[in-house]
Amino acid sequence: MAGSAAAGFLESALPHAQVALQGAEEGTVLLKNSGILPLSTSSLKSIAVIGVDGGAGTQTIGGGSATVTSPGTVWPLTGIQNRVAGTGVGVAYDDGSNQSSAASLAASSSVAIVFASDNYGNEGSDTSTISLPNNQDALISAVAAANPNTIVVLNDNDAILMPWLNSVKGVFEGFYDGQNWGSAIAALLFGDVNPSGRLPVTFPAALSQVPANTTAQWPGANNQVQYSEGLKVGSRWYDANGLTPLFPFGYGLSYTTFSFGDLQVGALNNGQATVTATVTNTGARAGTEVAQLYVSDPASVGEPPHQLKGFQRVPLNPGASATVTFTVTAHDLAHWDTASNSWLAGAGTYQVLVGGSSRDLPLTGNLTVPTTVTANAATAGAGTAGTQPAISNPFGMSSRIGAPAGLALSGTSGLTYSADGLPAGFTISPSGVISGSGTARGTSTVTVTGRTSTGQSVSVTFVWTVS
Repeated sequence: MAGSAAAGFLESALPHAQVALQGAEEGTVLLKNSGILPLSTSSLKSIAVIGVDGGAGTQTIGGGSATVTSPGTVWPLTGIQNRVAGTGVGVAYDDGSNQSSAASLAASSSVAIVFASDNYGNEGSDTSTISLPNNQDALISAVAAANPNTIVVLNDNDAILMPWLNSVKGVFEGFYDGQNWGSAIAALLFGDVNPSGRLPVTFPAALSQVPANTTAQWPGANNQVQYSEGLKVGSRWYDANGLTPLFPFGYGLSYTTFSFGDLQVGALNNGQATVTATVTNTGARAGTEVAQLYVSDPASVGEPPHQLKGFQRVPLNPGASATVTFTVTAHDLAHWDTASNSWLAGAGTYQVLVGGSSRDLPLTGNLTVPTTVTANAATAGAGTAGTQPAISNPFGMSSRIGAPAGLALSGTSGLTYSADGLPAGFTISPSGVISGSGTARGTSTVTVTGRTSTGQSVSVTFVWTVS
């Protein structure tokens, strides 16, 4: 019984481990690359792995039960050793507790990779600093001084300051990358996987740039905290105040390059407008761009600038192009009107912007709302309340061949779903649940249609990649 139970556990755990690997590979963000990445075993003799987070131990991925020691964890040191096995490249480890020892190892190595992290994030307390703890900034600086070919790999819960940024040649941000972090970072370092993660937060250049940077805002005075930034949170604060962050929201590098073109903004019809743009891989490697759509409201509305309204992962071979399609709804354009106690998309001209990050938006166009529209939040704002069904567009999906994957679509209540173009091995239920496992690699354009009992229909189109 015990052996059977263990075998069953391992069998069920393997697909989850594969998902963890995929999440780490696709979610890790390349922040800096001064020509050092990807690494090549043909040009390396030795690698120094430095830092407690590079070696085996307890994996801290948040407070409480998120701090674990798992038998299935692949540590960065192990992942890198596995990747270079049989190539003649040596790998040595130093936990970084002694800066002199770490710097000495770095100086004698072809490349030094420093793994650093904050303590952990916790919903029960505020962070008191946005600097790396435990003297890790000094460790990174010492290693970089000893070896100019230094790469920093971060594993943390939020944006941090990087006083050593100009001294290192490469930086990865992994946030909390799960049990297969070691295999993922090895694949990313050596270019087996092309980085495609994008920042979900803004990294400030200094603490003074953070929206809540006064003592009145935190920790407050007389048991009161001032929430004076209003709607200008996250990237909106930096845009509204003309601040240049260290790294903007939505930012991330690749081992290839991309361009955007041919923006088309359709008219608002029944509470929806279609926006299309072309993305081209202009580099020499296959890679994935994340096309991002932002909307700026008319100045009279008083909303923050450049609000993200959609994004889509676009895998492309060198020289290939693809058209990305976004559906902009009335609710995407709406703001909360306290006088009418409703969501309103005010009459006026809205700016539509498409690009690769919140600060890289080469395509701009206009979308006109001729008269004020009341947007129905329950149906994602598809026009005047209750007049048109809607489906939330996932904009892009990816899965591994042979690995179970699924997607539960969200839309107007009562829709019956069907789909065209699903990858081989996947089906959709009438309730809108796509499930299965891919049987062939490739990229499919999927169109999902939802129909009401009265015959109304709505469709969304997105790309699904099986790799």
